[in-house]
Amino acid sequence: MKSKLIAITLIALLLITSSCKKDSTTPAQVTPKYPIEGLWIGTQTVDNDPTSTSDNYYSLVIYEDGSILTKGKGSDGNTYYATGTWSLSSGNIFTATITTLLFNGPAVRQAFTFTFSDVGVMTDGKWQDTVNGTQVGHFSIMKRVN
Repeated sequence: MKSKLIAITLIALLLITSSCKKDSTTPAQVTPKYPIEGLWIGTQTVDNDPTSTSDNYYSLVIYEDGSILTKGKGSDGNTYYATGTWSLSSGNIFTATITTLLFNGPAVRQAFTFTFSDVGVMTDGKWQDTVNGTQVGHFSIMKRVN
């Protein structure tokens, strides 16, 4: 009986020590993946306007329903707002068409494209005025902030 009790105790100790063993492997660093929806901040320039000498603040609010709102500082120093629609191709090309709101002149419609990366940046951004056709420009790297 004494040998059975010792055997049971040894087996119990073995089970306890093997179940308490710590994992010595370090978990891999996980890079967060960001969705396209959210607030994006960067700058834009007007490439063919000689009076535009600096980058101008620009933001995009991208919604799940395919709508987009923008706010940007124009080369004239005024702040402009626009609304429109967007899409994302399977090749991660983001496109949008927007119309400026409350503008005191002919309609200003712009089309732009970016390369989207789910690590929280959009690159290679370009825009063009699709009504007047003469204004073109580019965006800095846009970063997702929320």
